[in-house]
Amino acid sequence: MKTATRKIIRQLLCAGVLSLAASTAMAAAQSKSAVPNSVAKVEEPKIEHPGEIALMKGDTGWSYRHAETGYPLYVSDRDVGGKSACNGGCARAWVPLEVNVLDNKPVGDWKIIVREDGSRQWAYKGRPAYTLFHDSPDNPVGDGVEGVWHILEP
Repeated sequence: MKTATRKIIRQLLCAGVLSLAASTAMAAAQSKSAVPNSVAKVEEPKIEHPGEIALMKGDTGWSYRHAETGYPLYVSDRDVGGKSACNGGCARAWVPLEVNVLDNKPVGDWKIIVREDGSRQWAYKGRPAYTLFHDSPDNPVGDGVEGVWHILEP
């Protein structure tokens, strides 16, 4: 094959690749703008929370989770006045969400309470937060226990 013919083939191949890339980019841009608002991505609500806490969207809505484990956070109807009523054996099953030693101030609706034993616990809107020992991030079992435990939602 002559050098001139090879050069023409190379130019045509490059032009074809560029044309394919351009049409792919245009199709991607059109498909993004063609997505109706009802199908648009659901974004996380703009709610401040401490670093060890995550706000996650599940099948039933938004809930707070322990960021490291993914375990759901719970609140108890027995806790009143920003004070935890879950101590001793209760606190071994329903583990208080402890405040990291580096955290020393509230974040948004999250406040720091001091427990009966002197440890510090996160409370959301005055309600102490807990995880359930041996719970599961994928199949939480604590919601509704004894009629007083509930998954923490914003």
